[in-house]
Amino acid sequence: MQREGERLNAYLRTRSAAADTSSPIELSLSAASGRVLLFAHPVGGSLLAYQPLVHRLTDHRCLGLEASSRTPADGGPVESVQDLARRYVEGFGADVPAVDVVCGWSFGGALAWEVACLLAERGNRPGVVLLDSTWACGDVPVWTPAEAVQGFLLDVLRQGGREAEVTAQTPAEAAAVLDMDPETLTERLEIFTRNRRLVCRWQPTPGDLDVVSVRAVESLKSDWSAATTGSVRIHDLPGDHYGLLGEAGNVAAIERIIREEHPAAGSGRPDEARRTRGSDDAHDTRESGEAHQPDAADLHASLAKLVDTPHWRDLVIRSRRMDPDAIAEAYRELGRRGLLTPDWPREFGGGGTPTRLAIELFEGFCSTGLPDLVYALTVQIVGNFVLKSGSERLKRELLPRISRGEEFSTVLYSEPRAGSDLAALRTRAERRGDRYVLNGVKVFSIYSDLAGSALVSARTGEGGSKYDGITLFVVDLAADGVTVELVETVQRERMCRVRLQDVEVESWRRVGEEGRGWALLDGALAIERTGIDHVVRAARWLRALRGTAGRPRSAERLERLEGQVECATTLARSATEVFLRADVKAIDTAVAKLYTSETCQQVGHEVLRHWSTLGRATGVDDLVHEELFSGLTESPGLTLSAGTSEMMLSTISADLKEEYSRRCLGILHLFGGELVDTVLEVLEPVGAGVRVEPLFAHSPARRTALAATLAELGLDAIERPEEEGGLGLGLTVGCAVNLSLGYLGYENAYRPCALPGRAAEAGDGGTAHDGCPSPACRLRHAGYVLGLGIGLFRSAWEHASTRTQFGRNLVEFDALMFPLIRGYADLNALGARLHEIAENVADADEGVLSRFELVEQDALVRVVRAAMQVLGAQGITEWSVASRFYMRCAENIGLLDHEGTVTDD
Repeated sequence: MQREGERLNAYLRTRSAAADTSSPIELSLSAASGRVLLFAHPVGGSLLAYQPLVHRLTDHRCLGLEASSRTPADGGPVESVQDLARRYVEGFGADVPAVDVVCGWSFGGALAWEVACLLAERGNRPGVVLLDSTWACGDVPVWTPAEAVQGFLLDVLRQGGREAEVTAQTPAEAAAVLDMDPETLTERLEIFTRNRRLVCRWQPTPGDLDVVSVRAVESLKSDWSAATTGSVRIHDLPGDHYGLLGEAGNVAAIERIIREEHPAAGSGRPDEARRTRGSDDAHDTRESGEAHQPDAADLHASLAKLVDTPHWRDLVIRSRRMDPDAIAEAYRELGRRGLLTPDWPREFGGGGTPTRLAIELFEGFCSTGLPDLVYALTVQIVGNFVLKSGSERLKRELLPRISRGEEFSTVLYSEPRAGSDLAALRTRAERRGDRYVLNGVKVFSIYSDLAGSALVSARTGEGGSKYDGITLFVVDLAADGVTVELVETVQRERMCRVRLQDVEVESWRRVGEEGRGWALLDGALAIERTGIDHVVRAARWLRALRGTAGRPRSAERLERLEGQVECATTLARSATEVFLRADVKAIDTAVAKLYTSETCQQVGHEVLRHWSTLGRATGVDDLVHEELFSGLTESPGLTLSAGTSEMMLSTISADLKEEYSRRCLGILHLFGGELVDTVLEVLEPVGAGVRVEPLFAHSPARRTALAATLAELGLDAIERPEEEGGLGLGLTVGCAVNLSLGYLGYENAYRPCALPGRAAEAGDGGTAHDGCPSPACRLRHAGYVLGLGIGLFRSAWEHASTRTQFGRNLVEFDALMFPLIRGYADLNALGARLHEIAENVADADEGVLSRFELVEQDALVRVVRAAMQVLGAQGITEWSVASRFYMRCAENIGLLDHEGTVTDD
């Protein structure tokens, strides 16, 4: 890995020529048809910090203001941030387009605001997105030269994610630490020092622009409503100032915010045609030629109108019965309205909307019963794969047809006797001039009889590994030499065997480089494994089961399944982030595939449990019957397609063997990032310092010590509103503390109920909180129980990594470890769902809470059982850490049941 100084040197060298003027620098990797974004440099003057974000916005045109020591000097010394902004804007050339959004992080936010105000004066009113931007609220000390050097050094290191305690007194010492050439460092240090001086005395120019303020929860927070009379929308993200653009999760969140919530983008363009909301169909704009692209409200309204008709219902029922005309018509209707690929670039038939909207629309039309695999194969897999890695000609010829619903695609990976081992393929592709000739047989492909094209894997060479020499192609299934044969199965969705005999494929149909297809295939599998299609099916099947509630069935089991599907849905939606990443790998969605497919299969097994009754029932709605039959026949294959559950378990196991500790902490970090790390670092020695016999017994002394330490850290006030002297950071941060205590195996000493307003309960030993009906208290307790489960999982995995049996570590015995790894998938799903509920606790009704508690209780029992099996006899000894976790779980899992009884496993 390059050191931060090397990265900065390389970056600045590529920008040195462009930075000699104040015109914006082109940051986009390719010409894009989306909105125009202007990024203002932070205090150091470099745009390097924005690179991860810009890489996710390739469908936008991204410009940047890069600092140079020469440019500002052309007009004399810079006296203020306003003066600096004025010089930049005056230097904009005539070819600079109208700006839709001005964005800035830290000092860059100050500069972005001033630039936006100046652009507004010129008639171009951009939206403003400010990333952890603030201004001084009092006197700021003037730095000595040595302090400036040290400040610059730490700023560069922290931007690179390094927290090393390094000191430097002189520029030469700092250059040595950063491995930066002295001339470059001197120039950047000058810019850094000047900009810090400017921002320390800066007060924002009053304006009326709309602002989106993205804040790091561990940083300072200024009230932008004091600077503008426009609207101010606030988004708080976990971590500190530098983690805002340094953590992948935060960068993904910022990208979504820019795409979805930036204010009035482009509203200052006098020539932009705008359509009045309320038109019946979003596709009207395509037919009328207007420049406006439908927004989320338009698309959702168009979908609602389409599916709320008897004709759509008829299409769905016929589609479920594999009527090819009905499937084709349904998808053409969706394509005509722009509902299939709204997130694709406009040049390929999309609308440049966020991928999240595309997933919402997919859930919407597939929840009506339309076969979801047609969309998953065509759009999510083949379409997105070609969009990322296909040739320009392939994109132009295939993607618009997919977008309009005029062509379906499938994947041809599996081969006879190869099973799930995709690297064992024997299909060959021989290069002949500007073409390839393919020969081979593919099996178990879905919808190949309806598809017009397919993504095919074939060998074009050999290498040192079976993963070398694989190439991917998009093949026209109507080409000479392609034969598609139906394979009869118990389910309605058709499987096919496809024979390729001397099939000629033009070189422009190749996807990616020749012989380098495995890395791309790994990414394609990741996209295939998000599980979003599984959760849509599971929700439909559950509705069908609910619709036949008169049949004998366990209401509690259905309740738990419904909660499990809700957890799976949250996990799957989170996994869809892979659509936006260029470096996606199969491991990135292995947990989602495992949990969602097995959850969906459990719903199918509930149909199986009662099929003898349901299958003979009379008076059942046709669509309900089709869903029940689908649940019965399709559920066995859910854990086979796109990689079996055993493959997912092996993939997750390999990942955990490398960094199980970081993976466990990753679930906690979802709630608090550095806050969790701080709590763990401080509390671990506090709790360990109190000896208890036996170790798992109740300890008032330890509880008191832990509570006192939390108070010293100020964590007892993190949820208290700011007007009451607290920090007002919200329930998710409070859950982070509960999770941390559980992760350590300690008593739950975090009791918001005992804060002012509940002071009488402060001395009750913590028991008054147990069973509290408040949704917030129930979620905090759920967080504590989840932390216990993660802590026990980690203890078991750590033991298995070091304990040797029969000449091998326990982690090598799949039969022993696979149940524990399933528990890890449960913990991930529970963490994602708990975070979502805590973020929206005001909307969480009793049903949501009780279903989650049922699922968590059931999952934690499985985690405990699997962990104790791995720990063996050591796990039940009185002084083992596992005993502490086991008894803590026993004391707290039952409290999730607010009816007062423990649910049977």
